[in-house]
Amino acid sequence: MKNTRTAFRLHAALLTVFIGASSAPSPLYEFYAREWGLGPAAVTVVFAVYAVAVLLTLLVVGSLADHVGTRPVLLGAVGLQVAAMMTFAFASGPGVLVAARALQGIATGAAMGAAGAALLAFEGVGRSGRGSLVNSAASPVGLSAGALGSASLVRFLPEPTKAVYFLVAVLLLGLGAALVWLPSAGRKAPGAVRSLVPEARIPRSARRTMAATMPVAAATWALAGFYLSLGPVLAHAMTKDGSVLVGGLALVALFVPGALAILVVRRWSDRNTLLTGVIALISGILLTVLAVQLGSAPLYFGGTAVAGVGFGSGYFGAMRMTLPLCGPHERIGMLSSIYVICYLGFSVPAVAAGLLVPVAGMKNTTLIYGLALVLAAVPALVLIAKGTRTNRINLAAAPSAAP
Repeated sequence: MKNTRTAFRLHAALLTVFIGASSAPSPLYEFYAREWGLGPAAVTVVFAVYAVAVLLTLLVVGSLADHVGTRPVLLGAVGLQVAAMMTFAFASGPGVLVAARALQGIATGAAMGAAGAALLAFEGVGRSGRGSLVNSAASPVGLSAGALGSASLVRFLPEPTKAVYFLVAVLLLGLGAALVWLPSAGRKAPGAVRSLVPEARIPRSARRTMAATMPVAAATWALAGFYLSLGPVLAHAMTKDGSVLVGGLALVALFVPGALAILVVRRWSDRNTLLTGVIALISGILLTVLAVQLGSAPLYFGGTAVAGVGFGSGYFGAMRMTLPLCGPHERIGMLSSIYVICYLGFSVPAVAAGLLVPVAGMKNTTLIYGLALVLAAVPALVLIAKGTRTNRINLAAAPSAAP
C-alpha cells in the first residue's frame, strides 16, 4: 500500500514536470527572436514542431505501455527529455532550437499516456477519482510553474538560456532514478510491435461521452496553445513592458486560475463542472478580446484569469466524465486518444494564428482567434444544456454504436 501511494505521487510529479518543461521555452521565445532575428511566423514554427512531434508520438507509441508496462516507456521518455534540455541549453541557432523542440515533443508524447495511466492504476482503493483529478490538474499546474519558473530564472540568474534547462534535467534525473525502484503499472503482453502502428483507440463505451466532452477539451487547449505561442508577445505589447517576467505572468494568469478552479469544482456534478468551464471560457475569451481592442492591460489580465477558470474546470470536467468509462487494459490507449484530440486543438489553431500575425497584425489576429474559439465552444454549450433533459446527456449510458 505504501509503495502504491509513493508510486502515485511519483507519477504525479513526473507528469507535472514533463508538462512544465513544455512551457519552459515560452518566455524565452522573444529572447531567441532578438538573438537570431526570428519573426512571429518562425516562432510559431518552433511551437508547431513540438506539437506535431507530440501528436505523432501519441499515435505511434501511445499504447506501447499496454504491452511492456509503464516503467520502460517512462524511463525512455526521461532520457529523451534530458537530451532535449541539453540541446536547448546549448542551442546555437534556430535549427538546433527546432531539433530540441522536436525531441521534447517525442519525449512528452511518450510520457503523457504512460504517466496518466499509471496515476489511474495507483490511485488506490476507495480513492476513485484521484487519478482523473491529477491528470487534469497536472496541466495547469505544470504549465504555470514552468512558465513562471523559467521567466524568474531568466530574469534573476546568469546564463538565462541555460539555467532553466539544467534545473529541469536534474529534476527529471532524480524522478527517473526513483522510478526504477517503484512498481510499474500495466501488464506485459504480446503485440508490442503491432501496437506501434498508428491508431486511435477509443472504447465503444466512451464514444458518446467523448462526442460531448472532447470539443470542450479541444477548445481549452486551443486557448492554451495561443498563450504559449503568442501570449508573452501580446502581454508585452499590452503593458508596454518588455520584461520576461511580464510574459511569464501572462501564462500564470491563465494557468493558476485553471489549477485553482479544479480544486473548487472537483466535488461538483459532472454537468455543472463542464457547464461552468464552457461559460467561463467563453466569457474570459470575450473579455480578453475586448481588452486587446481597447488596449487595457488590467482587463486583459482579468479576462485571461476568467478564461483560465474555463480552462481548468472545462478540461477537468471532460477528463472526469470520460476516463472512468474505459477498462484497465484500455487506459493508456484511451488517454493517448484524448491527448491527440487536445493537442490537435492546441497546435493547429495556434500555428494558424502565428501565420496570420504578419498579415493581419496582433490585434486583429486576437479578435479572429477569440471569436473562432467562442464559436467552437457554443455547440458544446448547447449539448450540455440539452443533457439536462436526458439525465446529464446520459454520459454513463450503455455503449452506443460507433459513429
